[in-house]
Amino acid sequence: MNHPVPASQIPDEASLPAPALDAPSVRPPSRAARWGAWVMALGFGGFLLWAALAPLDEGVPAHGAVAIDTKRKAVQHLSGGIVREVHVREGDLVREGQLLFVLDDAVAKANFETVRQRYLGLRAMQGRLLAERVGAASIDWHPDLRAEQGDPWIEAQMLAQQQLLQSRRAALQAELQAIEEAIQGQQALLRAYEGVLPARRQQLALLQEDLRNLSGLVEEGYAPRVRQNDLQRQVAELQASLTELQGNIQRAQRTMAELRQRAVARQQDFRKAVEDELSRVTLEAQADQQRYQAARAELQRTRITAPAQGQVVGLAVQTVGAVIQPGQKLLDIVPEDEPLLLEARLEPHLIDKVRAGLKTDVRFSAFSHSPQLVVEGEVASVSQDLLTDPHTGAGFYLLRVALTPQGMAALGQRRLQPGMPADIIIKTGERSLLTYLMGPLVRRVAASLKEE
Repeated sequence: MNHPVPASQIPDEASLPAPALDAPSVRPPSRAARWGAWVMALGFGGFLLWAALAPLDEGVPAHGAVAIDTKRKAVQHLSGGIVREVHVREGDLVREGQLLFVLDDAVAKANFETVRQRYLGLRAMQGRLLAERVGAASIDWHPDLRAEQGDPWIEAQMLAQQQLLQSRRAALQAELQAIEEAIQGQQALLRAYEGVLPARRQQLALLQEDLRNLSGLVEEGYAPRVRQNDLQRQVAELQASLTELQGNIQRAQRTMAELRQRAVARQQDFRKAVEDELSRVTLEAQADQQRYQAARAELQRTRITAPAQGQVVGLAVQTVGAVIQPGQKLLDIVPEDEPLLLEARLEPHLIDKVRAGLKTDVRFSAFSHSPQLVVEGEVASVSQDLLTDPHTGAGFYLLRVALTPQGMAALGQRRLQPGMPADIIIKTGERSLLTYLMGPLVRRVAASLKEE
């Protein structure tokens, strides 16, 4: 049973403890909050899906510059000298073969003239000996002599050798002709002897027959013995004459053989002397030919000409009388209308990712008005070995990148200049953004698991 509480015991509201203000109040999420959470979850999931599946180009960066395919043509001098004439200025456009400098040629010219006279004199003598060897009446001159025809000294040498050829030829022919005439004289005697021989033999046969017939009559007493003796004497005289005639025939034949042998021996001696002298002269001429060519090249080098058509840059010698050191670079020539390409240095640790044929994206910082311009290129070559910077000692691989036809078309009217800097991205493949982001973490974790 409930008893009523006295009014004096009922607490008033002021005496009651106030509720705590920081006590958490649990409220169900609102509809908007739930929709926001779903949107964020879907967005993050979509981002992860895109990051895992969307392909991104993977590339290797390199910094390079525009270069000429054939490089600059350096003009140097092998042996040096004193500048006598200067025919070029910095920035001049020159054509191939154009005269640039003339050096003092007094020493080179004197040396060349000495070597030239000895060498060409030997060639003239060689031509005469070759003609004598084959029995020719004229000389087939060496090309080096024909190239110098018109020079008074050369003409005199050629004339002297031609006259010597004719005189030696005439002397040999005269000697052989004398031998031939002697042979013909012996042949005439031989014919005369051989013409008399049959008559003498017939005469001897008749006398011998008469002697045989008379000998029988003498034995029988019908003929005087004096007649027999007279016939015997005639037979003996005729036999002696016949023997002498046969000896004359043999002597004539031997004389003819000796004369013919003398003619052959004279010709052989002449040819042997010619061959011996020709061998000596040929060896000397071949040895002097190298000295002749070297002296001529040295004289020609006193006139320095442009090795290619292009523009003169880096002119180091501008005054007459300047002394050029051996091997000193006088200037460079930048060839005109030569293909341009890019040369870049690649870090050694990236070489396994780069090979010839890979496509590249090229940006030229010099085109400040077109900062977004990307030009397509292709790796033309990669150096086969590590190169070293002579100044820093750092190692690198040299890349050569050629612009593709599409890249050249993208340039439009923009003109590339040698030395223009370029930023190159070499496309080595594709990978996702997630792989790119997680790659360092994965490598770090893998390395950590291997550490002891």
